Amino acid sequence: MTENLECPYCHLEETDRDPLGGWIHRDEHWLVGQGPADTTMPGALKITSRRHFIDFAEMTAAESASFGPLLTRLDTAMRAGTDAERVHLVSTRDRVQHFHAWLYPRPASHLLRGTAFLNAPQRSDPADAERTARAIRDHLRR
Repeated sequence: MTENLECPYCHLEETDRDPLGGWIHRDEHWLVGQGPADTTMPGALKITSRRHFIDFAEMTAAESASFGPLLTRLDTAMRAGTDAERVHLVSTRDRVQHFHAWLYPRPASHLLRGTAFLNAPQRSDPADAERTARAIRDHLRR
């Protein structure tokens, strides 16, 4: 597995800092966990590649083939585990140059839509974030 010794995302599982509520999904290509409570809403998930690469075009055939089905499964589980009407996908890879993508659940009741929703400040109570992460993981396992 390619890794970069300087990259914090290459060593996520080696730290004692599992995401809130634990890992929602782990396989040979991807790690998925709830985002930090101080910057994300409950149910906001980060998908991180296990192998060090930055852009979609650098995915192996196996990574590429597994990414779409993973998104489908996560979208379904997020809708079931939250009151999300939409699940927004964002992946810039500018701050940490290691492939990762964010999934943000937008509730039907939220007043903002699209990029206005994504640009709005997000925070969550850690207990709510953990509870939501567990609910999403439970739906994903079904």
